[in-house]
Amino acid sequence: MSEVGIEELAEILQKHDDFMAEHYIEKYPGKVVAIEDGQVIAVGDNHIEVYRSCQKEGQRVGPLVLDIPHPDDMMPLII
Repeated sequence: MSEVGIEELAEILQKHDDFMAEHYIEKYPGKVVAIEDGQVIAVGDNHIEVYRSCQKEGQRVGPLVLDIPHPDDMMPLII
């Protein structure tokens, strides 16, 4: 992967964060997902499976691959 500037990386991570806040628990509970450009590009049961399925030649920044919690496993947020 090539070098990516901090500002560009922050923008990419913000897009991922916005997407997760809106969609991730409802559609993919208990799964591992890869997100790129605000879109889910792979879903599976483990990180290796998901990451391998979405690798691209010459890719500058890999997708965000993360575990999606199941709603039943989450503690309520108390504000």
